[in-house]
Amino acid sequence: MGTVALVKFLIGLFFLVWASRMDLRTRIVPNRIWKLFVISAAPFTIYELLFYPHPTLEIFLALTQLFFVSGLALAFYYLGFYGGADAKALIVLSVLFPFYPEFGPFPVLFRGISFSFSTLANSVMFAPAFALYFLITNAVREGLDGLRESPLYCFIGRRVYADKIPPHHSLLEYVDESGNFVRVKRAVEPDEEMIRALKDARKRGEIEKIWVTPQIPFIVFMTIGYAVSFFLGDMLSLLIASLL
Repeated sequence: MGTVALVKFLIGLFFLVWASRMDLRTRIVPNRIWKLFVISAAPFTIYELLFYPHPTLEIFLALTQLFFVSGLALAFYYLGFYGGADAKALIVLSVLFPFYPEFGPFPVLFRGISFSFSTLANSVMFAPAFALYFLITNAVREGLDGLRESPLYCFIGRRVYADKIPPHHSLLEYVDESGNFVRVKRAVEPDEEMIRALKDARKRGEIEKIWVTPQIPFIVFMTIGYAVSFFLGDMLSLLIASLL
């Protein structure tokens, strides 16, 4: 059964990395990715169910996690916490992984009850790691003066030339309709007028660089959480257990 779990994990990792790459490049993840994921992994799940008997309690927990995680995935989507691709990924994982996968010593720390929920929990827990990445890179680029000037922005973004805003980035600084330079705590998605105002301000020499923050799709964090769940386990449950 461990070999089957490993094969399913590798299939899932392939499709999640593929989806993350497409989401980062175009912010669109076509449904064919999830269809191919199901077609590729479903035979192994059926094989598990047919040839490896499970106690009644495990079957009950498998069905419970399926309905719970699927419902949670849809609720988060309708509440606007993430996009449709993230919800579909969680639902597919809850269907294809009714039992927590184990292979050799993995997971090495803590085996959760629901692999799909552990993936979601780990995704949320490891997302703040990007803040450390931004802090380190900004400390190198901006130096201590830059950190003191914009301490919050150093954790969530980077500075770019005002006339060269990269795609899929939101603005932390911009020029408003009155021509005033504005700094915000909550990033603003730029429109054509805002982009034009920034280019004009750069051309006039009023602004050189501004702070922006990337719109990182949650499915990237989900892919990390997926790998962590398989190799390490359910970090949230481990944290709660250690506190209790």
